[in-house]
Amino acid sequence: MIRRTKEMLVTALIVLSVYAVKGLPHVQREVTVSTIFESGGGTVQVLSSNPVVISVKPHDEGSGGWSKVWWYFMVDQLVPGEQITIQLDRGEPKSGGISPQAFFSYDQEVWGLTDTGHPLLSDGRAFFVYQHIVRGDKVWFAYDLPYTMEHVERFLLPEVKRHPGADIKELTKTRQNRSVPYIVMEDKSSGLPPQYGIWLQARAHAFESGACWVLHELTLWLLSEDPLAAALRKNAKIYIVPVVDVDAVVEGRTGKYQKPHDHWMEWDVEPEYWPEVGAIKKLLRQMADQNIVDLFIDFHGPGGASHPFFIIPESDKLPFDQQRINRSNFLSTLKAKELTDQAKQSQSMNQIHYSERAWDNQIISSSHEWVTMRTNQHSLAFTIEVNMNTPLSTREGYRSEALTLGRAISAYFTNKQHNK
Repeated sequence: MIRRTKEMLVTALIVLSVYAVKGLPHVQREVTVSTIFESGGGTVQVLSSNPVVISVKPHDEGSGGWSKVWWYFMVDQLVPGEQITIQLDRGEPKSGGISPQAFFSYDQEVWGLTDTGHPLLSDGRAFFVYQHIVRGDKVWFAYDLPYTMEHVERFLLPEVKRHPGADIKELTKTRQNRSVPYIVMEDKSSGLPPQYGIWLQARAHAFESGACWVLHELTLWLLSEDPLAAALRKNAKIYIVPVVDVDAVVEGRTGKYQKPHDHWMEWDVEPEYWPEVGAIKKLLRQMADQNIVDLFIDFHGPGGASHPFFIIPESDKLPFDQQRINRSNFLSTLKAKELTDQAKQSQSMNQIHYSERAWDNQIISSSHEWVTMRTNQHSLAFTIEVNMNTPLSTREGYRSEALTLGRAISAYFTNKQHNK
């Protein structure tokens, strides 16, 4: 079972008596809103009983912008067929990314999207408003398609246990004493050491649930009997961390820009504040000693109706020639395209793009920058932004993205495009 924290258990449970419901003029009921479940987050309040209007403030890490994003709550004692209005309070300064459509579910397993919401300015304060006609008496709403540690434990790790070439290990315990699992895949049938090493991780920013879905589907593919997956397992030792910031995911926090720094930034700071970041760096150093830090991908996803894309430094800022050659080969194998303004006008889940960013390689902050500078001279290191918060951001959409990426990774390594 997932360990519940004291903070989760004291999350507000707000009850409001509602008397006059359209069609049921004399029925008394209690409308209940709650975040007391795994990943439940935000501050939720009932503003009006008839019609039902609910105010939501995203969880706030305190740094403005993208630090105020995540929310996920349940509403109970509704009347099927009635309309519910959700007013997302963007705060001051305003919160970051907005989901044009909120996710909803009647069982936390099958999810759909509400109609597109609209901005509202009231008394100088910015809101984003969703309206939804409910079909049950209880419904969950979320910023994006939730992915929790329960998904890892119920749907991912059992598949790993069934595979003879995969193991589940504990990376470390978090600051709140939760276990951080990771997966190792290695085909030892040849008796030889692995030729390549691949590191995949997701959810350094806890609100970016779509990143977990892509890595989840990629992991299932890597365990499959697809010839390309099997070929990659024979050539590479693969490490997978399904969720990096376990505490924030379980507690329903946003994670980005949390203090003293989040799990993606300031990787050059030592000793590490977060045990999981320290443990990841330790294993990557061990891989570097074996000369097998060949590919590192940190899965993120801030949203946007565009394409998934890699964040990469400008080519001339890479410190080693082998990194430049390998990056060119990998992007070519992937058939990746530059994320231009024109490309941003269209959307897909399986055409991956790249976005070059200015980088002072004397300043190391992000995870992929640290791997680029601190491991092997041939290492490829990326942060990938999956396109969350769109009508394509379903499990099927995330699966198509994972397959595109997995097949390209296999082709790149098995066709000897990687130079050491």
